[in-house]
Amino acid sequence: MLKKIWFQTHWLLGISAGIVLAIVGVTGGMLSFEQQLLHAINPGVMSVTPRSTATLTPAELLAHVHDAAPDKRVSVINIAAEPGEAVRVTFASDAQSQGGKRARGETRYVDPYTGALLGQPRGVEFFRTVRQIHRWLAADDIGKQVVGASTVALIVLALSGLYLRWPRRWSDVRAWFTFRFAHKGRSFLWGMHSVVGTWVLI
Repeated sequence: MLKKIWFQTHWLLGISAGIVLAIVGVTGGMLSFEQQLLHAINPGVMSVTPRSTATLTPAELLAHVHDAAPDKRVSVINIAAEPGEAVRVTFASDAQSQGGKRARGETRYVDPYTGALLGQPRGVEFFRTVRQIHRWLAADDIGKQVVGASTVALIVLALSGLYLRWPRRWSDVRAWFTFRFAHKGRSFLWGMHSVVGTWVLI
């Protein structure tokens, strides 16, 4: 009876919180490669051709940025150690977004050799949306609560799966980590689910 209850709990969490966790996992994987993807689609904006001349000092870079955008105030400047990386500049924002939170300032890229402002990078807004989905399903406070509850449910999902998977004999432990290709259909899918679940749990 206890095993049936845990099976139903595991199944219910898998088709409810599991969907949210899958979305969080996929978007998290995309964010892991954000910089690499942005650099790939933005040559000449986020990266420049390395030159033999020396790069400008931070003070010189700030002076050039101020001349190009006198109505904006620089809040952050990021200078990479690699010679081919553009300097990232974030401008301060005085605007207030909904909920009283300070709006995110505009980010631009600067040529480290000339101080010239480069074009607007593509894909930034896309990844900003992906980040919102990853953190709170792009649904503000409600989304935060759903993601938080799903994270707690993940613990129950993992422990209940471990309980349901527990072998009757210790000699059966190695079966946790190996596929049985002799099984077909739903039996194979069930075994694959169990084995993958065990590896993911680790």
